[in-house]
Amino acid sequence: MKVIPTLLLAVVWAAAADQHPPDLVTCSLTHDQTGAATIKVHNGGSAVLTGFSFIYTVHRDPAGPAYGASMGYFDALTDPDRAQQLAPGQDLVLPFRIGGNGMYAKVTIAAGLFADGTSFGETATVQKILNRRNFMLVSLNKSINELTQALKAKSGRDQIMVEFQVALGREMGAGLDQDLNGCIQTVRGLVIGMLRASRNPDGTPIPIDSTVQSIVETLQSRRALLKN
Repeated sequence: MKVIPTLLLAVVWAAAADQHPPDLVTCSLTHDQTGAATIKVHNGGSAVLTGFSFIYTVHRDPAGPAYGASMGYFDALTDPDRAQQLAPGQDLVLPFRIGGNGMYAKVTIAAGLFADGTSFGETATVQKILNRRNFMLVSLNKSINELTQALKAKSGRDQIMVEFQVALGREMGAGLDQDLNGCIQTVRGLVIGMLRASRNPDGTPIPIDSTVQSIVETLQSRRALLKN
């Protein structure tokens, strides 16, 4: 399994970095015979952990040099379908693995944000998590507005899907920030997927007005997480 995909700046989030020891949130790894690592994260703090970033490297030999380093994210506010918050003193096994196929993975927690507004990690790394939340918030707003306009215009299912697919292709090819691209892809992909899957048990499509309203409510629910 791959790292969760990374998720247009409208709201300014203030990063409060280094308010906790850097080892407050830790991880332990279990490797299988191919080198793939299952990651268990422990929240040693006193507040709920809402999101964090981690650095991972892969090695052909566990004691050998790394073949590059990458940053991954696990954030319950930008990806509530796949990530969840971690209560104080609790452990969480991430729903994906890293490495494998002869490549040995190593992982360290880089930064994180707690529900009480405090954080840990370098300021720039914490801000990266906050920036991703901004990107997600604005992308949600954009899709909500477009769907609301489509509802008013009484656009058909196929027309809305085509418009979202065209917009997605245009935005992904615009050379935008990688995290912003990931956010756009996540939200527009969610909308397109829900439009396709909106069918009754007998296979007939659910009326488009009801479908669009349901999608808007889903996006609004995700937006509320980011605004709280």
